[in-house]
Amino acid sequence: MKPRLALLLIPAGFVIWASAFTLLYAALSLGCAFGWQNDAIGGVPPLRLTLLAIWLVHLAALAGLLIYCVRLRSAANARTSRFLRRAAIGSAAAAIAATVWTGVVILVATPCL
Repeated sequence: MKPRLALLLIPAGFVIWASAFTLLYAALSLGCAFGWQNDAIGGVPPLRLTLLAIWLVHLAALAGLLIYCVRLRSAANARTSRFLRRAAIGSAAAAIAATVWTGVVILVATPCL
């Protein structure tokens, strides 16, 4: 693994988390403003479906990033490469935990007050 790639992979998970947070916040604001919580598609408000879709897409992207980081091979004798790979794996795992924590409220709370 090239060090430059690892340097890009380390913050990648939190870039995806930031994207999820921003899009969830924007969709919630728009949905509440336009009354998406008042209708239902199959018994579920379109606002909740939209938020779940945004959340699940970002979780899938983070899972893909984590799998990619785990499968990366580091050079046999390069301590720096192994450290950067482990840092990228840890960062991706932390970003998954942050995204789960941010989005789990979609499942239990009323979107608009």
